[in-house]
Amino acid sequence: MSENKLPDFAGKLVLFYTADAPRGIQDGVLMEFVTFTEYGGRLFLKGRIPSVDEDGMEWVSNLQAGISWNDVTHYVVFDSREDYMARMGTAKVPFFRRLLGQIF
Repeated sequence: MSENKLPDFAGKLVLFYTADAPRGIQDGVLMEFVTFTEYGGRLFLKGRIPSVDEDGMEWVSNLQAGISWNDVTHYVVFDSREDYMARMGTAKVPFFRRLLGQIF
């Protein structure tokens, strides 16, 4: 892929991380049906927050979302919802993160 070409996220679930992310999205923003669009001369990613049965995320499931492409520092592409779910099932949350997550 050339430096000037934008990635194609068609048919994928993508986890985006942003610079200086506020509390609540510091662990990334998962989106599906991601496309690029321009608003006010700036490039944005727009898509839908999928319903994936994550604790605390039901309130935004199936809502449209957008992220400034300039703020994206890293992204992870999953081939499908099934791929994402399978990989999340094997992820281990560190003890202190589980502890702090229950306090706040």
